[in-house]
Parts: sequence; C-alpha cells; structure tokens
Amino acid sequence: MSGKVLYLSHKNTGSPIDMGDGYIREFLKNGVAFLDYKELYLQYGRRKTEEFITRYIKQNDIGILVFSAEGGSFNFSREFFLGLRSGVFVSMMVGDAVYYFETRDKFYAQVMDLVVVWDSYPLVRSFEALGAGSFLLPCAFDRKNYHKISPVEKTMDVSFVGCVSGRKGRMEYIEHLTKNGVEVRVFGQGSSGGMVSMAEMTGIFNRTRINLNFSDAGGTTCLTGRTRFGNEVKQLKGRIGEVSLCGSFLLSEDTPGIENLLLPGKELDIFRTKEELLEKVRFYLADEKEREAIADGGYRKAVKDFDVSRMIPAFLAELERLRASKVSRSFRSIVPDAVFERNFATYRFLYAIKFVKRFRLSLALEELVLAFKIGKIDLYQLYTFFIEEVVDKFPRIKNFIKRLFFYRTS
Repeated sequence: MSGKVLYLSHKNTGSPIDMGDGYIREFLKNGVAFLDYKELYLQYGRRKTEEFITRYIKQNDIGILVFSAEGGSFNFSREFFLGLRSGVFVSMMVGDAVYYFETRDKFYAQVMDLVVVWDSYPLVRSFEALGAGSFLLPCAFDRKNYHKISPVEKTMDVSFVGCVSGRKGRMEYIEHLTKNGVEVRVFGQGSSGGMVSMAEMTGIFNRTRINLNFSDAGGTTCLTGRTRFGNEVKQLKGRIGEVSLCGSFLLSEDTPGIENLLLPGKELDIFRTKEELLEKVRFYLADEKEREAIADGGYRKAVKDFDVSRMIPAFLAELERLRASKVSRSFRSIVPDAVFERNFATYRFLYAIKFVKRFRLSLALEELVLAFKIGKIDLYQLYTFFIEEVVDKFPRIKNFIKRLFFYRTS
C-alpha cells in the first residue's frame, strides 16, 4: 500500500500536544505520503492549492486520501473533495466534532466516503445518518513522549492538567474536593499551576496518585460565537490515553462510550456527580493496592490500543479494506446551505489578512472576490480573525479593544 495513501493535514509546530505530529511521523514510517495543506495554501492560494493536490494525487497514483483539518477551518470547497471521489477513496478525520458538527463537519461529511471520529460515539451515528461510513478511532500517542517513569515517587494526591479558564463545571468539581479537605494540584490555562510543557505534563501524570479527567466540551469557538456549550455536552478526551500510557490511575467524568476504551473499575474509574467524585477520591487515596491494580490494567490496555505506532498500521489496513469494498454514493449536486456558505465565505477573510501581511495581494484579492461572491458574512468570526491576526501583534491595543467590546478568548 506504500505510495497509495495521502495524508493531507498540517504540522503542529509549537503545540504542547504532540498527537498531530505523532500521526504524521507514523504515517510517514508506514509509507504514506504527506502534504501540509496550510503551507501549500500560503504558498499558492486556494485555487492553485486545489490544483496542486489534484495533480499530486494523479501523478503519485494515490488511491486513498486521509484529510485532517485544523479545527474550524474551511480551506477547501466541498466540490473539491467531490471531484476527487471518482478515483480516490476520500476520508476525513475529525476531532472536537461536538463543536464543529453543526457548523462544518456535517457538510464536509456529505462528500466523504468515510468520516473517522476521534472523540464521540454519538456523532459516529450522526455521520452515518448522512450517508458516510463512520467509526470511532480513539486518540493515539507516541510512547516516547507518554511513558512510565521508573522509579517514581507519588508526590501529589490529586491533580488535573487542562483548561479551567471559563470552565465553571470543572471548577465546581475541583472546589468541592478542596472544600472537603482534598488537596488538588491544577495545571493549565487559567490555573494556579500555569501552563506546562509536554515533558512536565508527563511527569505530573506519573507523580500523581489520582489523575482527574473532565469530559465536558464547555468552551467556545469562533464558529459558535459567545454561546458556550453546557456541561451536559461530553466528549472522549485524549487525556484518557495520555494518563494511561504513563501507567497512572485515571478518575474520569463519565461520557458515552468510555467503557469501550477502558473498563470502569478495571482500567480506570468514573464519576457522575460531585458527591461520587469525592467518595471515590477518598476511597482510592486510602486503597493504594486497588488504585495501582486499576492503573496497571489501564496501562496494559493503553499500550495495545493508544500507541500510535500500533494504531496507524491497523488503521491503514482498515482503510484499504474499505477502499476495496467501496460502494460509490451518487451525487447529483451539492445542496447549498446558508450556514456552510456563511462560514466558508467568512473564512476567506482570515486568509485575505494573512496574504496581505505577506504582501501577496493577488491571493488576498482571490479570497475577497470569492467571499463577496457568496455574500454571506459572520461579523463575529470576522472580528475574531482581526483580533488574532492583527491586534494580537499589539498588546496594548488588544487590551483596549477587549475592555471596549468585552472580547473574551475561549
């Protein structure tokens, strides 16, 4: 299968999370071609990037395309992917689909042979209802980065690594523990421990007796505006695999399908309420033998299921099986949708700004012409792009605008 699969994604330079680049490394090790669509787009612009990819696929006899995009991005038209499907098995990998299903993912899914979901069993069924094949592929990680440290001294009773800024539900859980005498160390955006590197995070997992994981999708994106998801919206977090690969005990908020990843009471444990969280924290702090037995069970399962070096070859074999048995879906035309058109058109302004900053004025004009041709613009997204691409470069101006317009980052 070497040379017949193309992974169309982007590098994650500077990201504290290695999952994206870990996938790229493993795909390359397994003979998969890789194109960074963000680099191509900045070099060639929208139209010539689509032409470059189409030509690359033909010249290199690509039979399977795996597309994995940055969250909330609209670099490619649906027509581009539909045009490839006559000779290529076209698949899309989606993460954080709970944020993007209604605003982006369901529209691209309509022109895909397969949608691979990282973090939501319920959305697998939603994609299938749109006519695309779909299955869940849990987040996998490089064991060179996520590993046991031995010997290690457990110096923290309970810790959480993740965003708490604006996450009311998470803070309620943590504060319930602290008010009842449990010391909780918190790291990440908006926390007392602050941001940590990947190496520091791995060390925290290893040195903690009980690692917490919250399953809420409580943030916002520029596509959802100021509307914040309620705590009832859950997803399978990558933290499940990260902590387990470090051989440490994980106590996770429940979420649909978590038992398909790790068995509660055997490979991790779960909680549903503040009271249950406190009860289980006290139990597992007191019973080291049971806690470490569960941690060991989670580690053995994680090595088998969450190691990217094992996951990618199995995934490629499944792709080839699906490609060989492909039954083509017929499309007469792509039905226009106001939500997709507004988001797609507004995204053109992001790259128009990027191109202007690089003095690529003809490419900026290409984006603006398409945006105004569609004629639907989301002002909140446009404002967000302006803040990220222009105002962020001038902190004093940014602080003034934040005070003036009550702008908040998610």
